[in-house]
Amino acid sequence: MRRLFTWCAVLTTCVLVMSFTEQQVRAEGHDDSHPEKLKGRYAFTLAEKCVHQLGVNTPGFDSKTLGILDSAGAETYSGASDGLMIFDGKGGVTIEQARATNIMNAANRLVQPIITPIPLGFGIGGELGFTCKGSYNVSKDGIIAVNPLTCTATLPQPNVFNASGFQSIFNMTGWLPQNSDHLLLTDIGKDVQPVTIFFNGGGAASQQRICTRSTSLVLIAPK
Repeated sequence: MRRLFTWCAVLTTCVLVMSFTEQQVRAEGHDDSHPEKLKGRYAFTLAEKCVHQLGVNTPGFDSKTLGILDSAGAETYSGASDGLMIFDGKGGVTIEQARATNIMNAANRLVQPIITPIPLGFGIGGELGFTCKGSYNVSKDGIIAVNPLTCTATLPQPNVFNASGFQSIFNMTGWLPQNSDHLLLTDIGKDVQPVTIFFNGGGAASQQRICTRSTSLVLIAPK
């Protein structure tokens, strides 16, 4: 009887510990993350439309209303990108072999006509290569969240403003289908997104933009 009581006490303790651990994990939000559900190398194409402030080192947009705050105003542009997006099955995502081009609205440029129209606003001509790195998770309901994704591009040569490259940060979401060979991720444009411009010889300037993006992905390798 004493031995039975001892085993019951041990079992009760284990149940309590497991229950506490489960509650702690749920409270921390980790039990809803399942990155292992998504793994592979995907070829992607991305289409975007953005509103980008014209000033630097000053707030560009109100984070709640998304209204323009920059006294210099803002400009719109559209663009496209392609490349490879790689999900490692552990919560890490990268973009490789990527290129992008954006055509600015020339009519709204402050500097005329030196750099209008300009792909990517840097006056460098056509496509620009870039890489990205970030994290992702898949919820138990099958919602994919890429949050955040940090992308960096280096110009082949400094532009008329002596800029050497830039870095941008954004998020994407989507649903994981039963057949994960094809994915669709979107950025609906509800967030003010930071952009950092780097200059040749050192120094940087900050800007903000609001974008909507649609990204189509096709699986080309399971790992």
